[in-house]
Amino acid sequence: MNVNKFQKTSVIFDRQKFMSHMKPIYKYLLALIPLVIVASILYYFSEIVTYVLIAWVISMIGAPVVVFLRKYIGKNLSALVTLSLFVFGFIALVWIFIPPLVNQIENISKIDIEKVVTALEEPIHDWEKWLVRKKLMIAQDTSYGSASKVLPTTSPEVTHVISLDSSQTGGTINQKLDIHIHLKTENADTAIDKSIESEQEDFFELLKKNLSTYLNPENIQILFGNALNKFGDVFVGVFSIFFIGFFFLREQGLFVNIITSIVPTKYETHTQQAVDETSKLLIRYFVGILVQVTIITLIISFSLTMLGVKNALLIGFFAGIMNVIPYVGPIIAALVGFVITLSSNMELSFYDEMMPLLVKVGIVFLVTRLIDDIILQPNIFSKSVKAHPLEIFIIVLVGAKIGGVLGMVFAIPFYTAFRVIGKVFLSEFKVVQN
Repeated sequence: MNVNKFQKTSVIFDRQKFMSHMKPIYKYLLALIPLVIVASILYYFSEIVTYVLIAWVISMIGAPVVVFLRKYIGKNLSALVTLSLFVFGFIALVWIFIPPLVNQIENISKIDIEKVVTALEEPIHDWEKWLVRKKLMIAQDTSYGSASKVLPTTSPEVTHVISLDSSQTGGTINQKLDIHIHLKTENADTAIDKSIESEQEDFFELLKKNLSTYLNPENIQILFGNALNKFGDVFVGVFSIFFIGFFFLREQGLFVNIITSIVPTKYETHTQQAVDETSKLLIRYFVGILVQVTIITLIISFSLTMLGVKNALLIGFFAGIMNVIPYVGPIIAALVGFVITLSSNMELSFYDEMMPLLVKVGIVFLVTRLIDDIILQPNIFSKSVKAHPLEIFIIVLVGAKIGGVLGMVFAIPFYTAFRVIGKVFLSEFKVVQN
C-alpha cells in the first residue's frame, strides 16, 4: 500500500517538474505568435512601411536643422524649411551633375574603338614583353608549319599546300612533308557576296518584324499605360515620404508614439527607450555619412581640378556617393575615375601625357582613402554606432551575403537598431551585456 502511494506521488512530482520546465517554452511561443502576425502585416504593407522608414530617416537627418530653426521660427515653418532644403539640395545636385554626366556619356558614345585599340596597342605589347621577360607568360611559337597561299584559280576548287619540317618540331631526321588539301568550294568572292546579301535580308526582316511588334497600337497603349503607372507610383511615393516626413520633423516624438502605441503596455517603457536610443545613434550615423560624402566629394573634386583633370566634379561626386558602400565602394569609384579620365583625354599620348595624368588621379584617390580610413570612418562608424571595427566588418559581410550592395549599405543601420533592441529587451544574456 505504501509502495503504490510512493509511486503515485513520484509520478505526480515528475509531471509537475515537466510542466515547470515547459512554462518558459510556452511563454516564448506565445510571444512569438504576435511577432509573426506583426511581421506578416508589415510584409503585406511593405510599401507603406518603406515610406514611413524613409521619412523617419529624413526626419533624423533633418532633426538638427529643425532644432536650430525652432529657436527663431515656429515648428511648422522649421519643418517646412528643412524639407525645402532637402528638395533644393536634390535639385541642385541634379542641375550640377546631370549635364556633365550626359556630356560624358556622349563623349563615350563618340569614342572611336579603332583609335582606342591603336592607342593601347603599344602599352599592351610592352606589357606582354615584360611578362615574358619575367617568365610570367610563355611566348607562343607558331613556326611548326608554313602554309602556302591559296593557289589562284577561277574554278570553284581551292587547293591548300601545307609544308611541315620535322626539324622544327623536334625531329632528328631532316625531312620535309607536303600536305595537299584539295577543297571543292565556291569562289570566295561569290560566297562572301551571297553571305552579305543573306545577312542584309535577315537584318531587314528582323527589323521589320521588331518594328511591327513594337509599333503595334496595342503594345503602344500598354507601354504608355505602364509608364503612367510607374510615374504615378513614383509621384505617390515621393509625396507620401515628404508628407510623412513633414509631420515627423514637426513633432519629433511622433514616430516613437506610433511604435509604442502598437506594443503591450508592459513593454511600452522599454520600447520607448529602444526607439529613443536607436534614433540618437542613427541620427549621428546618417549625419556622419552626409558629412563623409561631402568631404570626399570636395577633396577629390578640388584636387583633380587643381591637377587639370577634366570632369573633376563628376568624378568627385561619384566617389563620394560610392564611398557609402563599405570597402568595395572606393575601389569602384577609383576604377570609374580612371575610365572617365581615359575617355576624356583620348587625344593624349599614352606614355608622355596619359600615364602621368592617371598616376595623379591614383594618388588623389589613395590620399583620400587614407584620410577616410584614419580620420572619417573611426569617428562616423565606431563612435557614432558604438561598435568595434571588426564587428562592423563582419556585419558588412553578412549584409553583402543577404542583400548584395544594398545589404552592405544598410547593414550598419539595421545592426545598430538590433543591438539597441537586444540591449533593452535581452539585457540578462552575457552576449548582449558584453
